[in-house]
Amino acid sequence: MFELKLEKSWYDAMLKRSSVRTYTGAPDKEQLDRLGVLCRKLSWQGITVRMFKGPGLKSQIKGTDVYAVIVAKKGTPMELEGYMGEALVLEATAMGLGTCWLGAMFYPEIINRNVNLQNDEVVHCVISLGKANLPAFAPKRKDLVKVCGKTEEELAALGVWQKEAVLAARLAPSAINMQPWKIAADRSSVAIEAPEFVLVKKYAALDRGIAMLHAAVGAHHAGREAVWKKTENGYAMKA
Repeated sequence: MFELKLEKSWYDAMLKRSSVRTYTGAPDKEQLDRLGVLCRKLSWQGITVRMFKGPGLKSQIKGTDVYAVIVAKKGTPMELEGYMGEALVLEATAMGLGTCWLGAMFYPEIINRNVNLQNDEVVHCVISLGKANLPAFAPKRKDLVKVCGKTEEELAALGVWQKEAVLAARLAPSAINMQPWKIAADRSSVAIEAPEFVLVKKYAALDRGIAMLHAAVGAHHAGREAVWKKTENGYAMKA
C-alpha cells in the first residue's frame, strides 16, 4: 500500500504549492490529457481518481469548472486518499496550474452522479484545477519543533533523508491548516502519527496521507525510496 512512482518535479512543486480558489481559466487540453494519464496511474489499491469538466463546484470556486474526484472503496484507509490525491496536486503544480483540496464547496449529488457512485464507495473530497490568478506562495506552517520536537540541527544529526522527509511533511496542506499530525523521526524511520487531540477529525486521516506523500517526496529528493508500514498510531516510513 502507498506504492507510487514519485517524480523529481514534485519536490519543487511542494515548496511553492498553495491553495487556489480563484482561477483565470481551466487547464488546456494538453494539460488535461497529462493529468488524465496520471489519474489512471493513481487509480488502484481501492482508490479511483477521475477528472471532470462541468458543473459540480460551488460558487466559492471561481474561474474553472475542472475538478478531480477521489473515489474510495469503503474500508480503504483515508490516508491513501490523501496520498494519491496529493500526487495529482503536485503534478498539477509542477505543470504551472493551481489547485485546492475541497471537503465542501462542491455539490455531492452532482459529484456522486458523475462518478456513478456505488454502495461500497465514498467520496470525501474533490480537487479543483485551473490556471491560478496569482503566483504560488509558501503558506505559513507550524514551527518545526512543535510538529516533531526537533530543530533542523537535530534532524540533520539523524540523517539527510530524515531531515528532508520531516521538512517536506511539515509543508503539507490540511483542513483549515490545522496540521493534524505528529511527526516522529529517528535513525531508521520517519513516522506520521495521529496526535492525542485533533480539533477537526473529519479529514484528519486524509490530511495525514497528504503529509505522508510529502514525506516520501522529501526522502526521494534525498535519494531514498520510501516504504510505509502501519503502526499503532499511524504509519512509519523506512527508506
